[in-house]
Amino acid sequence: MKFIGRFNELGMDRRSKGFLNAIRTISSMTVENWGLKLELFRSLGFSEDDIVSVFRKVPRAFYVSERKIKESTHDLCGFGKSDISLIANHPELLYLSVENRLKPRLWVVEILESKNLLQKKSSLTTVCWISHKRFFEKFVLPYSNEVGKFVLPCSENE
Repeated sequence: MKFIGRFNELGMDRRSKGFLNAIRTISSMTVENWGLKLELFRSLGFSEDDIVSVFRKVPRAFYVSERKIKESTHDLCGFGKSDISLIANHPELLYLSVENRLKPRLWVVEILESKNLLQKKSSLTTVCWISHKRFFEKFVLPYSNEVGKFVLPCSENE
């Protein structure tokens, strides 16, 4: 049971509600894949504490593909709206679609902020997590002239 050693290294509380997800995640990954995932996070600028935070909060984030982790991190940090600590504190952001949710929403907010149209700065997690309908009502409809004919992709699941 090599995975128990990996589990203990992360200091997971065996009484936590995420315990079973953590065990499933670690036990489903080979030692090699585990190491590659850790290296991926490090290469993107995550500290050891950040990596532990991601795992403790959402162990299943380690299932997210390398490509998606890179794209999400690049987009969330690239717009200058956040840094690695936001992802470490909200690793569920890694689950969101880059093309259908993150990029379009970050783009809309960037336009509105550049034109000083937002009276109050919204948190990035709120911008990313609210429903499509709510985002549209709050950030697109009131500013349709400024945002242009940009249409956010919509799916039944959002």
